[in-house]
Amino acid sequence: MGMELSTAYEQQNAAWRVASGGRTLLEYVYGEAEDPNPSFRRVLTPAGRDIALYRPWDHPWHPGLFFSWKYLNGLNFWESMYDGKRNVAVTRAFEPLADGSVGFRQSLDYVTYEGNALLSEERRVEIEPVESGGYAIRWEASFRPTAGDVVLDRTEVTDKTPWGGYAGLSCRLARNFLGPVITTDQGVFSAEETHNKPFAWCDYAGRVDGFTDRPWAGICIMNDPDNPRHPSPMLTYDYKDMQFLQAAFLQDAPLTLKTGESLRLRYALYVHDGQADRDSLARLYAKLFPSAG
Repeated sequence: MGMELSTAYEQQNAAWRVASGGRTLLEYVYGEAEDPNPSFRRVLTPAGRDIALYRPWDHPWHPGLFFSWKYLNGLNFWESMYDGKRNVAVTRAFEPLADGSVGFRQSLDYVTYEGNALLSEERRVEIEPVESGGYAIRWEASFRPTAGDVVLDRTEVTDKTPWGGYAGLSCRLARNFLGPVITTDQGVFSAEETHNKPFAWCDYAGRVDGFTDRPWAGICIMNDPDNPRHPSPMLTYDYKDMQFLQAAFLQDAPLTLKTGESLRLRYALYVHDGQADRDSLARLYAKLFPSAG
């Protein structure tokens, strides 16, 4: 495949890392005191270009590449550390995969500021090289209510809150991604053209600082066609001070999970150098999700 991956797990620091050729590719943390959401706080391309922004000053609740619900039963889990009530994702168990794969399993509880667990999650993440270059992050999560029905919700998109709709798998991108190229299964667009539109997959590519030849790098979120509400609307924010990509599962409407029900979501994220062309992304999507064909 062209990339040999190695891992390191520091249980005492709640940190798991992936490297290739002695160079860090990913750093996942789940025990940060000021950050309730487990996340990849470092996401680098094979060439060593860091594309994720961890806890930026303008939105310190954006911890790089992460998954977070917005509201559970009306309680804010997205900005909880800054909203006056500490609603947090608590890790019950974490273990690297033992089957020879590069990845981990994680058990989480979503616990309110009053100490009540509303929702449990079983997360599985696996990293694999991509033959054409770059690597894929397979992300699977299953959610179950733990104490009665749970309403998964978001800030509704209205004239007063046009920036709403967010909740789910997200990547806060480096600020140099200003003016990105967005490549989707429907074509190549600007960020404004794709924002809040549904796509099977959506690649966000931007320019890299510090080089005279203005290289590019990017990340693509791919939705499993078996996900509920497929295809998800994609949030492709491109503000002067914020570049952001999300598969907005709840963008159009909230979802109630009843006692005994479960919700499974699967995604793949493709991290790459350069601009990934549409045909290559389509082939990768078909390989990662054979049922898409």
